[in-house]
Amino acid sequence: MKSWDRETGRKTVVVTGIGMMTAIASGRENTWQSLLVNKSGIKFDHQLQLPVARINCLEDSHSSRSQDLLEKATLEAISDADLEIPLLNCGVVIGSSRSNQRELEIILDSPKQDLLEHKWWQCQPANLSAQIANLLQTQAPVFAPMAACATANWAIAQACELIRSGQCKMAIAGATDAAISPLTIAGFQKINVLAKSGVYPFSLEREGFALGEGAAVLVLESLESARQRDCQIYGRVLGWGITNDAYHATSPNPDNKMAAIAIKDCLTRSQIDASNIGYINVHGTATQMNDAREAELIQRIFPDSKVSATKGATGHTLGATGMIEAAFCLLALRDRILPPTVGMKTAAFDLRMVEQAEQSPNLQYALNFSFGFGGQNAIVAFDQNL
Repeated sequence: MKSWDRETGRKTVVVTGIGMMTAIASGRENTWQSLLVNKSGIKFDHQLQLPVARINCLEDSHSSRSQDLLEKATLEAISDADLEIPLLNCGVVIGSSRSNQRELEIILDSPKQDLLEHKWWQCQPANLSAQIANLLQTQAPVFAPMAACATANWAIAQACELIRSGQCKMAIAGATDAAISPLTIAGFQKINVLAKSGVYPFSLEREGFALGEGAAVLVLESLESARQRDCQIYGRVLGWGITNDAYHATSPNPDNKMAAIAIKDCLTRSQIDASNIGYINVHGTATQMNDAREAELIQRIFPDSKVSATKGATGHTLGATGMIEAAFCLLALRDRILPPTVGMKTAAFDLRMVEQAEQSPNLQYALNFSFGFGGQNAIVAFDQNL
């Protein structure tokens, strides 16, 4: 493979490191192996009277919970890519849906005199990316995209652009959320999308999602840089498609037009056909509306592709969810194994759902679907044709 694309003249971007923190396990390999055996991190919380996916291995720290998860995932990704801090010319793109909202809620419930002691100014949304930039000691561009539950795929696209445009040889794309908090719960309960007993993606029994905590980070770099360093390569980022419905604050447009255009744009930029896609990690929130919407898109565009939804394992980690699922796509390509749809019961749609982990020796291309409030549609394509 050339280190640049002949048609566009732009640099080829590859993934050389992955870090993850999820409710099913700590770390990339532990999370992946737990997913493959259908482990779920979703537990019923009797105080909240809801199923949620918490991470229980965190110690008390001075940083926010989202920041703590993010830093652990970042350090794992850097180590995995065989890099060391400082990384002076490493771009940073860190996304989140709720950012440090949990800590702000705690502060607002505290006595007024505690506001300064809690350092409320460190809870601003862009502080997540700023702290990672400080950790890496980088002097390269630093971004903080926010696009609801499509945030992570936005972050991947922006990090790729930093490399393709020549601004950086390397960039961190990360996303984090720890939003199991009263305000977040109340908002999602208001629109009736939270599960009451469990998460059953693409099933007749589906009733909604369980809020989860998590973070994931990818190290992206030019193929030229990766070859110079002689490091492992999980795969390349082929392209993406990002559109907006311009329809409703929380509901997608029923005609699915802009979501289909995002998919088409992704395939066009990636220079591949729909028939090439061997695996799709869908958004799969287990809500009535989202699963039906994705099923229609897949039946129409990818009737032969294998599909799985992994939020039955990790919970819905909001802005972080797409980054975790991008990591699953890359690990599936590495191992030629398709992860299962954890929690699936009675199939509601005529799709080629992966119900148990299965070998896929000829797997070449994978798509990551993410959709978010405000009509956000973000699709990213990966392959391992190196």
